[in-house]
Amino acid sequence: MIITSSGRAPGRPAPLPFTRWRRLGFAVSLALLLATFTALGLRGLDLGIDFTGGVSVEASLGQEADAAALEALRDRLAAEGLPDAEAQGLDGGSVLIRLPPGEGGSAAADAVSRALGAGVEIRSVDVVGPKVSGELFQSGALASLLAVLGIAIYIWLRFEARYAFAAFLTTAHDVAMVIGLFAITRLSFDLTSIAALLAVAGYSINDTVVVFDRIRETLGRPGAGPLPLVIDQAVTETLRRTLMTSGTTLAATVSLMIFGGPALFGFAAATTFGIALGTLSSICIAAPLLLHLPGALTRRAEENGQDAE
Repeated sequence: MIITSSGRAPGRPAPLPFTRWRRLGFAVSLALLLATFTALGLRGLDLGIDFTGGVSVEASLGQEADAAALEALRDRLAAEGLPDAEAQGLDGGSVLIRLPPGEGGSAAADAVSRALGAGVEIRSVDVVGPKVSGELFQSGALASLLAVLGIAIYIWLRFEARYAFAAFLTTAHDVAMVIGLFAITRLSFDLTSIAALLAVAGYSINDTVVVFDRIRETLGRPGAGPLPLVIDQAVTETLRRTLMTSGTTLAATVSLMIFGGPALFGFAAATTFGIALGTLSSICIAAPLLLHLPGALTRRAEENGQDAE
């Protein structure tokens, strides 16, 4: 496909000026990154029992637990010798009680049962040792890092260096934003959260590869216009596909948030946020980054001097 100097391809509508909007996208991205790192520095992540160790007890109260009921439950737990126990209300009239490492065992379970009172159904009791939880956290962090690096290496081999730099930065940006969501909202960060991070990384690169492939295809043809116009045309032509794909996926993840229950809420919320963010980053960050990063695109592009603004 040939791009004319006006930015209009023969038989195609004029491209939307995504590259002209890139500074706004970069500014919003930097603001979100600042909020993420601030939240991580000040509050950290609310690590689940998978990563901290201890005992997790889920019980059904038969009615929604408001703030006063949860505070009364914490007082009863403290009176039973569990001052560091955490109580969190869940949907469906359930409550989640987490005991830190060192307060587990049958005695602690009996104390929780007494604090809950007679007639309360205990649905599950999970125990994770500190050694196992530490290994799980290290493995999860390593899996997330290797996923981002693997994506960058794939793009490097599939395309060229500049594409790889852009894909690496965009994917790392999306993963960091999802981690920031956990830090800001205080959603419990556990093994399902790692699964959400990996899903977001894979989905983020999906749209990016489609746009990059269209850009490379256009740059390889004679008569291609300046790189900003090529990027605008590529993003515009793939925009419908990107929005339709993301929209159908978001419909599934939002349904999980609404109907999946407490066990799936964190995963569904993270994937919903990550997919929406990944779609925007592919359009507003990944492709425009090609204007600013070092590395070759195609021989024809370099010969035509298409890196001009």
